[in-house]
Parts: sequence; structure tokens; C-alpha cells
Amino acid sequence: MHKITWAGIISILLIISACQKTDEPATFGQIAFEVHHEVDGENLNTDALIYTNGAGNRYMVTEIHWFISNLTLIGADGSHTEMMESSEENIFYIDTDIEESWHIKANKPIPAGRYSGLRFTFGLDKTLNKSHRFVNPPESFMFWPTYLGGGYHYMKLNGKWINTLGKNEPFNFHLGIGQEYYEAGKTNEDFYVFGRSDNYEHCEGYLPPENLSPVIAFIHNNFTIELPLDFEVKSGQTTQLDLVMQVEKWFNSRELYDHDQWGGAIMQQQAAMEMGCRNGVEAFHLRRSN
Repeated sequence: MHKITWAGIISILLIISACQKTDEPATFGQIAFEVHHEVDGENLNTDALIYTNGAGNRYMVTEIHWFISNLTLIGADGSHTEMMESSEENIFYIDTDIEESWHIKANKPIPAGRYSGLRFTFGLDKTLNKSHRFVNPPESFMFWPTYLGGGYHYMKLNGKWINTLGKNEPFNFHLGIGQEYYEAGKTNEDFYVFGRSDNYEHCEGYLPPENLSPVIAFIHNNFTIELPLDFEVKSGQTTQLDLVMQVEKWFNSRELYDHDQWGGAIMQQQAAMEMGCRNGVEAFHLRRSN
């Protein structure tokens, strides 16, 4: 019969302990973004006729109002971490006239570790872009007329440019749901007839024709942006980053946008909105805060 000594018991316990997996508790930090509007690397000056786009249009910007949604952090390992507790909360309205809207912060703890970038939807996707979602201003002022597809503007970039006659002319560079209008010979399963325009609420500064043209399709022009940046969220700390809108890129990046060609309002010009969206993919930059 073998005797078990205290030394033997301790040795056995040490072996068992070494074989067991010990998972360290997860640690969390926080992340926040400061939104900046810039032109050619300098802070945007509103109400100043000092800019020229690639098409040669001299222009000024008076205000920019816009939505982003579905903000997601991309982990160094390719994982994805939503910034907000729910998709209904993951919508942000940003306004050049409202400083408090320039601050975006996650509403939940963010796992500490290394990240490789940020992904978000410019505007609101089809699931989120529902009419009457917002009942109070300023977000409610972003409504998109029912006869143009409903929901909300993705962006209102308003200003003035010097037209071919040398006069100041206002422009409303507005992005949202596009339309395909009925023409003879076109066929489609859907056919929307809205009748008279005085039956509907219209955007400020926009005057539609008395009788609205039939629509055969609505086009959701929202798009996804992915911004690379290597950064770290540290346990118990807030990581601060800058999200920059490079305003000139809306007119100068993948294609040259000419105000003289498209005029002052593009809400019913899907080709112009498509050009704006293609350029908009290049209009954002992510950087570490100073």
C-alpha cells in the first residue's frame, strides 16, 4: 500500500492547475470622433466666395447638413464592432451650424485592442430611411418629399456659384433617393402616379411642377465608406479620432461636377446624384486627433 504524502498532493494540484485554461477577463475602452469640414486641407469657411472646383466654377458653401449611420469599427483581425447598442441608435446627424453635432461617441464599451479602420453608411440605408422617423428639428427638416421616394435627405450641401453670366446663383447639392421617370416605351412592374404637387409637402427652396411626372422606380443612393487607419483602443481610456469631410471632393474626385451643367437643384436628376455619390466615396478621411 502506497502512502500519499502532502508533498505528493501539492504536486498533483499544481499539475491540475497548470493544465486548466486561464482566460484573462476582457478589457474595454471608449472611442469618440470629432467631425471636421475642410477644403483643400483647411477648415471650411462658409459664406465666402473663395473656392473653385475642377470644372472652373467659383463657389461658396453656406451650410452642410448630413446623416451617417451603421458606424462599425474594423478590428486588426478583420472583426467588426458596432459603435452603438442598436441600429436604431446608430444614426448621426451632422450640421455645420450646430457644433454639438460634430461630436460622435459610442454608447457602449469598446473592446480594447488594435483596430484597422472605420466603416459607415453615408446617409440612411433602405431599412433605416423611413418617413416620419424624426419628429423634431433639425433632423425633421431633412425630410425627402414623398413623391421623390420619401425618407430623408442624405445630405444638403447648399451654396452659391458664379454662373456663365457672371452672376451669383444658389445651388442645392442634395443627395437622397433617386427616381426613374416614365417615358413612352419604358416598361416596369411598378408605376407611381402622384398627381398634383400641391397635395404634398416640399423642401424649402424647391418648387416642383404643378403636375408630378409618373415614377417607375426609386433608386437608393446611399453608399458604404471604409476608411483605413491603424489605431488602438486602450483599457479604461477614450481614443479620439478625427472624421474629416473633404468638401472639394464632392466636385473634384472621380468625376468633375459642373454647376453650369446641372444647375441649382438635382433632387430629380438621378444622373447628377449618381455623380455626387461616386465622388462622395472619396470625400472622407480618418486621422488621429492632435
